[in-house]
Amino acid sequence: MYFPKYFYLFMIICVIVSIGIVIFFAKRHRNPRLRPKKGEVLLVAIILFMGSGFFSHFTAELIEADFDPEKHKNKMSAAQARGLSDPRGSGVRADRVNEQSSEGGAAVELPSETPDEFREILQE
Repeated sequence: MYFPKYFYLFMIICVIVSIGIVIFFAKRHRNPRLRPKKGEVLLVAIILFMGSGFFSHFTAELIEADFDPEKHKNKMSAAQARGLSDPRGSGVRADRVNEQSSEGGAAVELPSETPDEFREILQE
């Protein structure tokens, strides 16, 4: 199984915090009869330790990720320049786009109350 670089560091910190929370929860009342039962404490401990594993893995992945702002800026500007005219990055198959464009105005069914400006834009 793959663990990110700082996973164990975050896991140790989260487990220590979780143990403290479980101990506080188990002894939160002075009267022993009003304290939570062992099953409730065990349930809270399981939930906290599972959450610790998820949080540790997620945080370590974020730290390890390569966030290059210049690369993301270039991708965004390229996507804006490409727009809808180039279907390569949009998940639309090029042959389907060609097929729809050859059909012309028949591919667009507009309701009767559609303004004329929208009809002109869609027909172009």
